[in-house]
Amino acid sequence: MNKINTYVDRENNFVEIFNPQNGFYVRTGVLDEHNIDTGIDPFLRNFPSLLDIGVMGHCKNSKFCNVGCYQGKLAKPNMSLDTFKGIIDQCKGKTFEVALGGFGSPNEHEDFVEIVKYAHDNGVIPNYTTSGIELTDEQIEATKSFCGAVAVSEYHMPYTYDAINRFIEAGCKTNIHYVLGNNSIDEAIERLENDDFPKGVNAVIFLLFKNVGCGKTSNVLQYNDPRVAKFYSAIENNKLSFKVGLDACNMPGVVNFSKKIDPISTTACDSGRFSAYISSDNFMLPCSFDNITRKYAFNLSGHTIENAWNSEQFEQFRNYHRKSCISCLRRDDCSGGCLLAPEINLCERKEREYAI
Repeated sequence: MNKINTYVDRENNFVEIFNPQNGFYVRTGVLDEHNIDTGIDPFLRNFPSLLDIGVMGHCKNSKFCNVGCYQGKLAKPNMSLDTFKGIIDQCKGKTFEVALGGFGSPNEHEDFVEIVKYAHDNGVIPNYTTSGIELTDEQIEATKSFCGAVAVSEYHMPYTYDAINRFIEAGCKTNIHYVLGNNSIDEAIERLENDDFPKGVNAVIFLLFKNVGCGKTSNVLQYNDPRVAKFYSAIENNKLSFKVGLDACNMPGVVNFSKKIDPISTTACDSGRFSAYISSDNFMLPCSFDNITRKYAFNLSGHTIENAWNSEQFEQFRNYHRKSCISCLRRDDCSGGCLLAPEINLCERKEREYAI
């Protein structure tokens, strides 16, 4: 896969470009009748450009985890290889990347090598996050050969750093996923201020803690916590030896606390608009954080991804982003924040108005 991928969405009038070699992605604004970029961000894509696929239905190493898992205590079979292949077959030529996940580390899946190879060979770049526990040389080689990037969850354990170092030594594009909550923000600030993350990592991605699944509300960061402002200031340190990334749940915080982050380098929550989640038992949801209540879930059995994408459930979810915070001048930057866990939205603007 050496070519640059281009996708033209004629229904919503915009064009996307994706480089599978380095992950560079850009999309135009909505094009007018003369194909001139209006500068207005498209609200919706006619098919997800990114799918989060929960290939794991259970986690054999959950007892080692000290981060409240948003998947709760699910215990289901892993996604079958045939189901995964059926998803990829529908995505060819439409979806640029898939993020492998679910309840457990995807490299523990019994068909892990076949999964990443099948996606890669069909023009869809697989990426995944792992705890790093019981990582094998075969899994590392498959990651290097077929994946765009791998992220290791920061569990503050020896196996975390062992996995990071092994991936880096093998030449894999390696990130760290760091869950940011009341119990971790002090350390995050200190490590950012001291450039104290393993050398050789591509990026540290900060994921805002959500009170979903096993996640406790007491660990959710609050807008008026002075550490929050300090954190967003710390990520703007231009002397870091690694890149810094933020999940879309951080966008209200970026809007309200960041002074240097260019809005063009960020994106609001695109769940149900540009991305979606498919569970191990073949339900499609706008976001993986709805995998407990499944309020917006669509059963794919006997149906297609396109059916789910155009379903009433997904339209209901999108209406939140269409109608929330409509009087706020920065609404395009955060799109109202999170619908599924509004407690995490780091915003107290008077214009805040959620359309539930």
